[in-house]
Amino acid sequence: MADEKTDPAMESAKQRLGQVVDSKYRLLSVMGIGGMGIVYEAQHQFLGRRVALKILHPRYLDRLEEFQRFLREARAVGAIGHRSIVEVFDAGFLDGTTPYLVMERLIGENLEEYIKRKQTLSAKRAFRIGYEVLRGLEVAHNKNILHCDMKPANVFIVRDQDNRTGVKLLDFGISKLAVGGRAQAVDEPTGFVFGTPFYMAPEQVVGGELDQRTDIYAVGAIVYEALMGKPPFTAPTRRDVFKKILRSRPDPLRPPRGALPQVLTDLVLRMLAKNPEDRPETAAAVNQALLDAGAVHVRVYTDDDVATEGEES
Repeated sequence: MADEKTDPAMESAKQRLGQVVDSKYRLLSVMGIGGMGIVYEAQHQFLGRRVALKILHPRYLDRLEEFQRFLREARAVGAIGHRSIVEVFDAGFLDGTTPYLVMERLIGENLEEYIKRKQTLSAKRAFRIGYEVLRGLEVAHNKNILHCDMKPANVFIVRDQDNRTGVKLLDFGISKLAVGGRAQAVDEPTGFVFGTPFYMAPEQVVGGELDQRTDIYAVGAIVYEALMGKPPFTAPTRRDVFKKILRSRPDPLRPPRGALPQVLTDLVLRMLAKNPEDRPETAAAVNQALLDAGAVHVRVYTDDDVATEGEES
């Protein structure tokens, strides 16, 4: 990767610093550059609030599918409207052509960074994160939205003022609106199947029909990686990863930090089942299994505010 000081994309992004977007948001710093967007820290000119402002990367302005994907994220997140999902406050067009989203500015780190730093997580921590991810997905699924790209990089770990940790789900850019609970993996405008190979379910790999259990598979892969320090299937090439997803069994779930109760080992492997029919049907069903197994403990504050307990490890 190019050094940030000489990275042309970073240098180009920095040229916008100080600009005021829509007479409201002053761009203060570059928070990151992703595959399709540039994220700035910005400040609302009148309210003084710090936000994250995401702009579609200029190289995609003439690509309709990327443009639509960017707007899909705003619509999906706006439709869900839940505290487990990163909140989108505003959206519009920069210079009349470049779409942007204004989101809450999160303090913390994504799960990909966290796992790299910790190498592996304790079972208590891994299942607690999985539980909260599934709570967010349950809300999305109840609104007929499938995420379709759950991975550690799209799970952001935050800590609130009461020192309770939680998660926010990010990047609904390739989400699907399920009709009758189901959606097609193939993107109609492009004919492509989108997703991140390590976390794609077999039905997604082959361009088949998706449902809630596709996201459940991805969460199973995330929990497996948190426990083992690597995804269930790895290989040098995308094609070889797909072959393993379709034909191989993951290595035995024997976390370096200690053996799991058989009920939890079985649950993770069921989430990773090749056949969707062999997986738990809903995110709520997985979470109930975690509660029944004593893997997660919750303290209820209100009907819609459940916080998990336990120290970070």
